[in-house]
Amino acid sequence: MALLLVGRAAFAQFDEGLDLSGEEQQKEEPRDEGLDLSSGSGASSDSPVSEAGKPAEKKAEGTAVERDTTQDDRVKSVQRKLYLKRGRVELAPYFSINVNDPYYMKLGFSGRLAFYPADSVALSARFTYLATEATDDVRAATRNLNSRIFYSEPIWSVLGDVEWSPFYGKVAFFNSILQFDAYLLGGGGIVTTQTSLTRDEAGSITAVAPKPAFDLGVGFRFVVRDFLAINVSLTNTTYGDVPRGAVKAITQNLMLVNVGISLFLPFKSTYREDE
Repeated sequence: MALLLVGRAAFAQFDEGLDLSGEEQQKEEPRDEGLDLSSGSGASSDSPVSEAGKPAEKKAEGTAVERDTTQDDRVKSVQRKLYLKRGRVELAPYFSINVNDPYYMKLGFSGRLAFYPADSVALSARFTYLATEATDDVRAATRNLNSRIFYSEPIWSVLGDVEWSPFYGKVAFFNSILQFDAYLLGGGGIVTTQTSLTRDEAGSITAVAPKPAFDLGVGFRFVVRDFLAINVSLTNTTYGDVPRGAVKAITQNLMLVNVGISLFLPFKSTYREDE
């Protein structure tokens, strides 16, 4: 009986300790106090909802504006070319001067016509007319050193080339950025020199015997507009000729620097959708 009484008293204390009704009320009271935002503001219970909604709308509006601004001002990692050459014809007049003959300067002009079946490949034909002039080194060599100089006098040449443009890029020039493409060329044709001409006793030309020639070169086009570029190239034309005063043919290398412009027709590329 004593054990039963002691056990019942223990269960009574355990039941009193597990009474959670008071704890639930205590938990609910601070929750109500934390959510009561009407005190001190004089606003209704709906005001916190409306106030909370306005910043959300402003934030969404600001995000949309930032997204539109980013799309308008973005810079592509790979930008479009300023011009495309596929399907176009290039007309290029040049001024030409040789750089590998210290005794005889060769000056003239060149005209080039090219067609581009692809943006990086061209088939071209170039006509060059040259005039040969002696420099002061010739007079010094003949008078002071009693030397004889064998030289060739090219008059005109016609060469057909295949061009390949594997490089396209940009270069900084002062405060501007210029786009350019570099190309390689090679081909063959004919060269007419003074010894190619047969004259009669009166000095009239009776026959012309052009000499075969081969051409190699490299060049750069600096883009100005979709239809215009500045063209600079270095070409070496190799041919055989019997120079004045010689009896045997000697291999000649005519190295020319050509500076001019490139005009593309039509003026605007029609293959922009391929980019």
